[in-house]
Amino acid sequence: MRPLILTALLLTAATSLSAQLRPKISLSAGGNISTVRWYNQFEFLGQTMPSNEANLAIAGFQAGLSFELPVSSTFGVLVAPTFSRRGFRGNEDLYGVNSSVRLDYFDLPALIRFYPVNNFYVEAGAAVSFMLKAESVVDGEPIGNEDVMGRLYNDTDLSAVLGLGYAFNDRLSVNVRLFHGLLTTLDTEFADPNGEPLSPEDQPKLLNQSLQLSVQYAILNP
Repeated sequence: MRPLILTALLLTAATSLSAQLRPKISLSAGGNISTVRWYNQFEFLGQTMPSNEANLAIAGFQAGLSFELPVSSTFGVLVAPTFSRRGFRGNEDLYGVNSSVRLDYFDLPALIRFYPVNNFYVEAGAAVSFMLKAESVVDGEPIGNEDVMGRLYNDTDLSAVLGLGYAFNDRLSVNVRLFHGLLTTLDTEFADPNGEPLSPEDQPKLLNQSLQLSVQYAILNP
C-alpha cells in the first residue's frame, strides 16, 4: 500500500508544480545486472564467513516513470518511481544445482542531475526500495513458500545511487545507474562460535548491488 500512496503523492506534487517548474516526464524501461555481497564478514575455522563466493550476478529488468524538475539551466531534481526485478544466483559449482533468488522492488530514487555539456548529464542521490516479492528459483521453477521467503528479507532497503546519461534528442535518452545498498537485505542474526549473538555493529550485512541500463522517452518535455 505504501508504494501506491507514495506514487500518488508524487503525481500530485508533479501536477501542482507543473505550471511553475514545467517538469519533464518520461517513460523508462531497461535491464539490469544485480547481485548481493556480504560485508562485516568474520573468520571461523580458518574460513571467511559468510562467503561471497556463493552469490553471483543475475540479469533482471526495470520499468517506470521519471519526473525531472529544472532548478537552473545546468541542474535538475529527479524522482523516478520504478518497478525492478533484481536478485542473485547461487554458485552452481558450490551448490551443485542451478538456483537463484528473485527480489521484486518498488524503487523510489531521488536524484540531483548536473548537465556539464549539452546532451550529457551525471546524477547522484539515494533510493528507497520497498520489497514486493521474494522468490527462490531452482532449475527455472519457483520453489518454497513465498510467505516464508518474504520473512527472510527486510521489507525496505536504502541505496546510494550514481548515474550518467546521454540525450539523443528532446525525447529519447539512455541512462546508466549504479545502486549500492546501505541496509542489510537479509533479516537474520549471526552468532559467534560460542553461540553468542554478535553485536549489532559486528553483524554481517548482505547488501544489494545493481547496475541498471535504461532507455527513456519523454512524453512531456516543455
